[in-house]
Amino acid sequence: MALRAALLARRGAQDEVAVEQRSQALTAVVHASDAWRHAPSIAAFYGVRREPHTVALLTSVLALGKALWLPAVRGDRLAFFRVRALSELAPAPFGLMEPIGAPGEPERSLGELAPALVLVPGLAFSRSGARIGFGRGYYDRALAPLRARTDCTRMGIGFDAFLDPPEGPIPMAAHDVPMHAVATELALHVVD
Repeated sequence: MALRAALLARRGAQDEVAVEQRSQALTAVVHASDAWRHAPSIAAFYGVRREPHTVALLTSVLALGKALWLPAVRGDRLAFFRVRALSELAPAPFGLMEPIGAPGEPERSLGELAPALVLVPGLAFSRSGARIGFGRGYYDRALAPLRARTDCTRMGIGFDAFLDPPEGPIPMAAHDVPMHAVATELALHVVD
C-alpha cells in the first residue's frame, strides 16, 4: 500500500531528539486523561525505532501499582503477559522488546484480559478513530474481542504530524477496530 510506504518513510526520517521531546509531551497528555487516571489495568506497547517512546508511560503504570500487560508475537497473533518490572523484557524479532513471561505466568488475549485502557501503536491515525499499522493485522486481531466492550478504552498513541496525515486519508475496513481516542504530543483527541 502506497500510503503505508509513504508513512513509513516519513516516520523513518524523524530526528531522534525530536521524537524523544514529542514523546515526553505525549506522556504528559496521556497522564492527564481520565482513561489513564481511572484505569486499574493497562495494556500497552514498548515503543521502538521512531515510534513514540513509551518507557516513561510503562514505568508510571508500574509505579502507580496498576496492572501492566505487554504483547509478545506468537505466530500470527499477539499474546499479552503481565509485567511487574521492565527488566522482564527482552529483545525480540523486528527490533521489538517483549515480555519474557514469568514462570507459570499464562499468556492471555486482550479479550480475556479486558483491560480498562489499551494504548495502541500505529503508523497514523485519524480524528475519527481510524488506524493504520504495519499491515500484518496483529492489533486488528488482538482488539477484535474488545470492539463492543464499553468498559475498555482504546487509545491510539502517535505524533500530531501523523494524525490525519497529508499522505492521504486513513482507510477503515470492516475488520478494523476504531480507537475511542488518539493521544498526541499536543492533545487528546476523543472520537465522537
